[in-house]
Amino acid sequence: MPKSRVGASAGEGAATDTALTALYRQFSSLVSPVWWFADEHIADMPLPHAQSDWQSFTNRCDIADQLRAGGFNVELGDFDIPVDAVQPSTVCYRVSKEKAIVHYLINQALQALPTGGSLLLSGHKNDGLHNYAKKAAALLGTNADIKKQDGGAYLATIIKQQEPSSLLDDSQYTLIREIAQAPQLFSKPGVFGWQKQDRGSALLIEHLHTFLNMFETQPSRVADLGCGYGYISVMAAQQLADAEWLLTDNNASAILAARKNCDVHGLNAELVLADCAAGIQGPVDAVLCNPPFHQGFAVAGSLTDRFLAASHRLLAKKGRALFVVNQFIPLERKAQGLFQACELLCEQDGFKVLCLQK
Repeated sequence: MPKSRVGASAGEGAATDTALTALYRQFSSLVSPVWWFADEHIADMPLPHAQSDWQSFTNRCDIADQLRAGGFNVELGDFDIPVDAVQPSTVCYRVSKEKAIVHYLINQALQALPTGGSLLLSGHKNDGLHNYAKKAAALLGTNADIKKQDGGAYLATIIKQQEPSSLLDDSQYTLIREIAQAPQLFSKPGVFGWQKQDRGSALLIEHLHTFLNMFETQPSRVADLGCGYGYISVMAAQQLADAEWLLTDNNASAILAARKNCDVHGLNAELVLADCAAGIQGPVDAVLCNPPFHQGFAVAGSLTDRFLAASHRLLAKKGRALFVVNQFIPLERKAQGLFQACELLCEQDGFKVLCLQK
């Protein structure tokens, strides 16, 4: 199955999330102080009215910007909870797609809430909402009040009756660990493809030699846009030993893992938490990119447009970009008007690898 990363940013036209809508309807009645764990689901959705005694937590800089613009207090990091954070009376969370993150955040809520405090979860059946709510309630010696909402969504309310008897298995969420399928590469839960070597990225590396032969001199500064845990940079550095590297991603968890990989492999690298390279200055000689996308043409298209525009902006006058995308994305057409030439290097396993000449 070709790569399908969730990474849309605000304004990209994602469909309304009925589970998040159901959660938002409860916001006006929540007992403060409130903690709100906010992940990618909130992108594109109008925000409820901000409350001064709420604290939101996210690991994505685009979501953090969206929350700040809406007047919310934001803690941007790897869902880090400051030691001096105000104790919440309520924790609310539209459950994420990855089990390890959900378990980790539920654990944080169960430990932080006082007796009598409430954990409010929303999601759909296929998100595992019922299972998460029941497991969390069991740890507190109580039952979850689960109610069906519009659009197939569910809301679960759990009142803390006692301290948790144990914690859910969060796969040691905070631990950056070696990937079993890719020795000497490190990642962690919360990063796309954190337990594997992504096939699209591997295909890009397989054609890197052809790409580099197109340069009169080897690139001295290279950008990895949407770097994830840094696989492309680490592997490409084997052919570009003297290059300076610029790695950027909108996910703070990814930047942590990428920094570990750059340190382990001795890359001369700058790592920047940024949404599609926003605010980053060029020029660079080359861009390597395996952009994220949703499984849906319109959203995938708009994401691709943004990564193409960022690549063009960062590249030096004679620079080149190497992209790997799903076959259904018309990168050749989208590159017209921005790039002088677009050459297909490979089409395989549901992907295509293309070289773009500025």
